[in-house]
Amino acid sequence: MAAAMIRTLLLLALAAPAVAQDRPQALTALLDYHRAACTARGGTLTVSEDAVTQAFLLGPEDPALVLDSRRLSCSAALAMFCADTIGCEIKVFQHGAQHSLVVQEWSLVPDDDRHLLKVTIAGELINRPDPGVFRMTWSPATNALVTMPGE
Repeated sequence: MAAAMIRTLLLLALAAPAVAQDRPQALTALLDYHRAACTARGGTLTVSEDAVTQAFLLGPEDPALVLDSRRLSCSAALAMFCADTIGCEIKVFQHGAQHSLVVQEWSLVPDDDRHLLKVTIAGELINRPDPGVFRMTWSPATNALVTMPGE
């Protein structure tokens, strides 16, 4: 029985996505914070399997992680991570740094051997009547997301 349980645990560990095993401490701490905040409201935090996405903003040899708060849910506070008209927070983790944005939508766009982060930001957040669409990448010089020229 014990041997079967150990084999099952090993198979589950091997089947777990690499992203979960390579999470930076800041990402783990943020998820722990969200879990505690949800628990304080009397709920249970659910983290969807696709809540964390690997992105190659600087190329495949230097991956970043994107946490999409739209993929988190608290059973006691359904709107805990998103605002109806403004959007949800995404947080990009790269080189021990992190950058947060509140977006209505986001996607990764292939650009040669890397990705660009394409985001739609509510007009209320950028002082415009309509949402803005921006392509972004990671700047090693500023250790933060930057808007691509021409945006």
